[in-house]
Amino acid sequence: MIENKKASILLVLKVLEDYSDEEHFLTHQNIIDYIDKNYGLTLERKSIAYSLSLLEELGYDINKSPKGGFALFSRQFEPSEVTFLYDAIFTSKALSGSDAKALLEKINKSLSIYQRKRYNCLYKSEEINRTDSKQIFLVLDTIEEAIKQKKRMSFEYITYDEKGNKILRKNGFRYIVSPYYTINNFGKYYLIANYREKYRPLQIFRIEYMVNPKIEEDWDYKNMSSLKDVKNFDISKYINDNLYILDGQVINAKIEILNKNDIKTVIDFFAQNASFKKENKKLYAYIRCNENALFYFLMQYTESFIIVSPNSLIERMKSEAKKILEIYK
Repeated sequence: MIENKKASILLVLKVLEDYSDEEHFLTHQNIIDYIDKNYGLTLERKSIAYSLSLLEELGYDINKSPKGGFALFSRQFEPSEVTFLYDAIFTSKALSGSDAKALLEKINKSLSIYQRKRYNCLYKSEEINRTDSKQIFLVLDTIEEAIKQKKRMSFEYITYDEKGNKILRKNGFRYIVSPYYTINNFGKYYLIANYREKYRPLQIFRIEYMVNPKIEEDWDYKNMSSLKDVKNFDISKYINDNLYILDGQVINAKIEILNKNDIKTVIDFFAQNASFKKENKKLYAYIRCNENALFYFLMQYTESFIIVSPNSLIERMKSEAKKILEIYK
């Protein structure tokens, strides 16, 4: 029980946060009753009035109803922001169910008890297919610290055996990397880092597969600007060019759009990396993208698009079609 009456202003604020909003106002007596019930402290109406006045002076958006009663309107997050955060957390498969639920509960604390009822996905956060990684936040914290301090970091990497059981790749081999960026792609988190430059300057690692991370003090950090073939790196351009975050060469391609309604599909996936032109009554899209990513995209939409160029992509599609026919003959 709280005995110090000097804490009354904090308790009044807490009651307003929990039990009031634009549709629910509290009288002085309501506030007194909630404080007595929840914290075992009995306050006088004069103390409540003083606390409300002081909170207003401190900038809290406390509104008074014409019918009597007070409510806290402005919150740490606006309703639209809460919806966005809930959707982002709920749909992120990079988070385990328990981590997603814990984050949603933290956001819940900024809402009144009535507003919380609008967001019932809190109780469904463990029902969708998610990673079962327990180290996602530890890994993210280590990455952030390594980038900030310009230190290399190491980790073990998860793979799966033939029965679908998790095992450590290469018997627990530790990958030592210079980390640069973390990115979210289709709900999955990835690390862009330098591992072995003789193969390629930048490598991609799935963060939820990284375990047991630590900062490496005895290895020199490689600045991205020192890497061969990495000049004026633009993370936004890199993400736009590398749909699905696959390794491969970025190409310029031309595809025919068989139905004009599929323009929106191209825009959804490629955004500003696509432009459109009508030629001889046919509609074409000009796309800049990682070749592997574009190939897998087109495999999903074989009835909607025809590759015009480059020829290497056409030949690859033909080869894959032959393999599929052979498998299902």
